Amino acid sequence: MKNLLLSSLFMIAILLSACKNERQSKSIDVPDGKEKITVTELINGNTYSYIKGNNENSEIWVAIRKQPIEIGKTYFYKDALPMKDFHSKELNRTFPLIYFLNSISSETSKKADFNHGSQMKKPTAVKVEVDIKASEDFTNIENIYKKKDQLVNSIIKVKGKVTKFNKNILNKNWIHIQDGTEYNGNFDLTITSTQTVSTGEVVEFKGVLITNKDFGAGYKYDVLLEKAVKLNNTKHQ
Repeated sequence: MKNLLLSSLFMIAILLSACKNERQSKSIDVPDGKEKITVTELINGNTYSYIKGNNENSEIWVAIRKQPIEIGKTYFYKDALPMKDFHSKELNRTFPLIYFLNSISSETSKKADFNHGSQMKKPTAVKVEVDIKASEDFTNIENIYKKKDQLVNSIIKVKGKVTKFNKNILNKNWIHIQDGTEYNGNFDLTITSTQTVSTGEVVEFKGVLITNKDFGAGYKYDVLLEKAVKLNNTKHQ
């Protein structure tokens, strides 16, 4: 009887070990600095792919420039930009929380995507779906980049949605805005100011346009709106 009991316990231990190994073999290692999402739902708009999926133990929505995405497949990403109460005009749908991505990679290509050096550099901006209308005395982001040589050191007014806000760096607040326009892949404008804003806020600023500003450590800006003053009250769109 004792031998039978020991034999049974031994078999149970083997089975548990086998199950554990099977689970481990099916798990997917997430490289450092990355998040993963397993796709459960996909909605393709005209411009963006909206992806619903499981991220560890939570369910999230992410958006990326329209591209082929497979339901059931696991993808990897980093530097996600969260947007609360985001209303997609192309879907006519409001997402309580959605993350905008600049890039996404599949499981099979993740290693190649991670073998690049980790040099310190300016964070890559993530493009969001936005369409800001402004009066003629405002300069949009497309024209800022297109006409930067003519506009350098000029005082201009801009309007856009805040996509990122960093407070009190080098004694300044750093504001990133987008207005839905772009030029040669440039769609994000960085503003420095002493005033505070919130992510998702539609803002109007007046400031001096500077070009080729280099702060070192890879933080170089083709254009930068400095000494900016906020013109409008808080507004979300």
